[in-house]
Amino acid sequence: MTNTEELTAADPHAENCGRRERKKQQTRQALHEAALRLVDEKGLDGTTVEQICEAVDVSPRTFFNYFPSKAAAALDLPDTGIPPEGADAFRAAQGELVPALCALIGASMDDAQQRKRMKALVVRRPELMPAFAQWMGGIREQYYALVRERADDADAMAAVALTMAALSVIVHDGTAGGERPGAARLLEGVEDLVAARNVRLRDAG
Repeated sequence: MTNTEELTAADPHAENCGRRERKKQQTRQALHEAALRLVDEKGLDGTTVEQICEAVDVSPRTFFNYFPSKAAAALDLPDTGIPPEGADAFRAAQGELVPALCALIGASMDDAQQRKRMKALVVRRPELMPAFAQWMGGIREQYYALVRERADDADAMAAVALTMAALSVIVHDGTAGGERPGAARLLEGVEDLVAARNVRLRDAG
């Protein structure tokens, strides 16, 4: 018997909590898959929350427990861009600010399959871009609030702006970085942006 099984046997409440959490994850995934299929087929304006709910057999109230909008459901946008373990790792990090921030943000880039699906959908359905941009703006504020715990306001703002700019370049360049870890690609992107400061203009004409 594993440790998890022993704990479950000793505490039936833990088993119930685990079952509820799995059910919630399954419902969220089902809503995402339905929204992805419908938006891909009908477009954002041609898809309604009611259609998504009907496909999964849940109520609109249940839908809004998981996603704030049909665009967020189609893109599977999480409520927070900073998982608790990532925030804890950043708070415990030592050394330079930007590499630590790249490690934090880069970890979210390592789900290559999900990233490719999201980018492909936005390319096919550009009307999703405003929702994605709005989500990115909210995520930026979350990173800024966390970085302020370890740096002065001005340094935190500059570090987040620089790292998110590098992320934007990578997202729009499907060939950038290959299969290397997200943190390495992101730090390289930051270095490329900084290096651009010294690029000289070509001769006119």
